[in-house]
Amino acid sequence: MTSIEILNLVKNFKWNNLNRVYGCAHSSIIGFITYEWLDNSLENSVLDGAPSPVIGNGGRTGQKNSDLLLCKNSKPFIPVEVETQVKKYDSKLDSLIDYKNNFDSIEFCLFYLSNLTNGEKKYKHCWDSLKEKIIEKNYPFALLSAEKQKINFESQTKWSDLLKRNDYSQWEIVNIDCWIFDINKDIIDENIWRK
Repeated sequence: MTSIEILNLVKNFKWNNLNRVYGCAHSSIIGFITYEWLDNSLENSVLDGAPSPVIGNGGRTGQKNSDLLLCKNSKPFIPVEVETQVKKYDSKLDSLIDYKNNFDSIEFCLFYLSNLTNGEKKYKHCWDSLKEKIIEKNYPFALLSAEKQKINFESQTKWSDLLKRNDYSQWEIVNIDCWIFDINKDIIDENIWRK
């Protein structure tokens, strides 16, 4: 797929709905991507907890699994990773590349990066190093950088009291940027949603 085709596919998802998902949201984002993919075509299916692209020695030893494997016509099409911690980015990137190396039908890899704009440093990514690795390895990718911001409660309500019960629930997605690198080495870098 070309970068324009990848961008059009990604922009077809209703990303604004994620603004109403609070907290860590890892499983909710996986569910959202699943629903949007299935809603896109009757030919689409999803493997949740995708099978490993490589068979490990002695069972699961050495296996890596993406969060999702989006399939088209019963073939692997897009492996998906959703990650919040910067220290796991490299291993998740390698896992996605393993899918591309082992399944000819993979068109591109989708890596959703969730980061906090005003939280701990370990949750603030620098995706420039990921971009460099993707270009160096020459694999088609879509990186989605979702920024979360801690809610500034202006008044005391039952809703604000509920969200304040733990630190996770006080975060909302406020921005999603997209960076795409395709097989022709074309790059697109643009915002796909902002609150």
